[in-house]
Amino acid sequence: MKSLRAALILAAVVSLPTAIGVVTMDVSAGGPRLAAQTPATKSHSDRERFVGTYSLVRTEVRDANGKWTQTPNFNSIGYITYSDGGYMGVHIMPKVRTRFAAAQPTPEEAQKALQGYTAYFGSFNVDDKDKVVVHHRVGQINPGGDVDARRFYEFVTDRRGIEQLILTPVPANGGSKDQATNHLIWERQPDAPLSAEARKFVGFHKLLYTDTLRMKDGKEVFHGDKVYTRAGTSYIIYTPTGHMMVHLMNNEGRTKYAAAQPTPEEALKAYRSYTGYFGRFVPYDNQTPQFVIHSQQGTTAPGGYSEQKCFYQFTGNVLRLGGPPNLNDAGEMVYGHLYWERLPALGGKTAGNEVTTEFLAH
Repeated sequence: MKSLRAALILAAVVSLPTAIGVVTMDVSAGGPRLAAQTPATKSHSDRERFVGTYSLVRTEVRDANGKWTQTPNFNSIGYITYSDGGYMGVHIMPKVRTRFAAAQPTPEEAQKALQGYTAYFGSFNVDDKDKVVVHHRVGQINPGGDVDARRFYEFVTDRRGIEQLILTPVPANGGSKDQATNHLIWERQPDAPLSAEARKFVGFHKLLYTDTLRMKDGKEVFHGDKVYTRAGTSYIIYTPTGHMMVHLMNNEGRTKYAAAQPTPEEALKAYRSYTGYFGRFVPYDNQTPQFVIHSQQGTTAPGGYSEQKCFYQFTGNVLRLGGPPNLNDAGEMVYGHLYWERLPALGGKTAGNEVTTEFLAH
C-alpha cells in the first residue's frame, strides 16, 4: 500500500477569458487594483468566469475601521480550481510545517499537521444576483464539516493586468458582506503549453477501486484483490494550467469532531482517512512503460514533498495509475493500481447556474 499511496493524487478545468467591461480603481492593502464592472450586455455569466485554476496570493482581515490588511504572518500556499463541468477542488497549506518523527504520526503530530490545512472537493454553483458562490463539498479533510461553503465573490484586475478572485466567507449568522471579517485573494493561472498527451489527463476523475498485480519471471501470478475503501469519495484532478490535485477519502467510518477543534485522537483518525497532495504534472508518453510525474508542492504529510512517478494507462474513460513495484519475500514484483473514471459534466454544459448534485450518490 505504500507504493500505492505514493502513486496518487490532483485538479481540472478549462480557462476562459474574462468578460470585457469598464473598470474602476479600488485601493486596498495589496495596492491599487482595478475592479471589473462588466456591462449589462456581457456575453459570459459569472459561473463561466469562474472556470480556471487560481493560486493563493494572500489572505486579509478587516480591522475595526473597515480597512482590509494582510493577515499577520501569512505564509500559506494553495490552489483552487473550477471546471466548466461544474466541479471544484481546493488545497491550502501552511508553508512551514513540522515533519513527523517516524513514518506514522503520533496523535499530537497529526493534530499539528491538520492545523491550517484546508482541503475539499465537490461541485459549485453561482448566484449572479447576490454575488455568492456555493461550494457543495462531497468530501473534506474535516469530517463532519458543513457541506455547503458559501463565499461572496469579486473579480478584480491588478496593476499587472492579472485577474484575481476575492472569496469572502459568508458570516456564520448569514450576515452581509460588510459584516465579514476575512477573505482570500486568488490569482488566475495561465494555461500551460500542454502536449497532446498531457491534455488527455485534463479533467476530474473519480476513484473506482484499487487492486494488486503480482508478477514473477515475467509472468502474472495474481491480479485481483479489489479494494473499495476510498472508491466514490476520492478524486484526482488535472488542469489545463498544468496543475494537479488529489483527494483520497475513506467512504465510511469518518467521525465528526466533538468540538470545533479535534482532539489529538480525533485528528489522527481524520488524518488516516484523508490523504492528498497538489502540484504540477508532466506525462512521459515516449517511455516504455509510459509514466506521469506528479511534482508535489504540498501534501497532507508534512515535509513529504517529492516527485512521484506513476505508470499510467488509458482505457476509454478510465485512467489506471500505479507506482513502482515492490519485491516481496516470495520474489514477486508487486504492483498497486488505482482506477479512475473521468467525470461527466454535471447537468451538461448548458445547465448554467443550475448545477445538479446527482454524483453525490455515486
